[in-house]
Amino acid sequence: MIGGVILTHGPMGPAIIKAAESILGNIDSIFELSTTNLSLNDISDKLNKKITSENWDGGTIIMVSLKGGSCWNAAVTTARQLPNVEVVSGVNLAMFISFLTKRNQIGLSDVAEKIKLDGIRGIDRYEVS
Repeated sequence: MIGGVILTHGPMGPAIIKAAESILGNIDSIFELSTTNLSLNDISDKLNKKITSENWDGGTIIMVSLKGGSCWNAAVTTARQLPNVEVVSGVNLAMFISFLTKRNQIGLSDVAEKIKLDGIRGIDRYEVS
């Protein structure tokens, strides 16, 4: 199974998980981490320890809230240090539900690309004509 980490600023991660559980039911093999009050080294250490302690034989996808921030930087550092780790930014509910429904169907890099596209597809604007 492909494991997932939601790495966000503040309480966004638990909220996304709770929302997805209200739609899909109980979710496993997910870890959330907030960067609040953590240094970049602390975030990287927590990510590395969690990922290496799990039995996610299909690899890990770290979904971060914002590209370029501490979430992104820590996740990319972890991906460089550990095998089979992918990082995707801009986590939203559409991306997370896509991850949960596809992680047992296709390989790690394909899931990473698919959830990126599904996260983008979930963003739209209704224009009153």
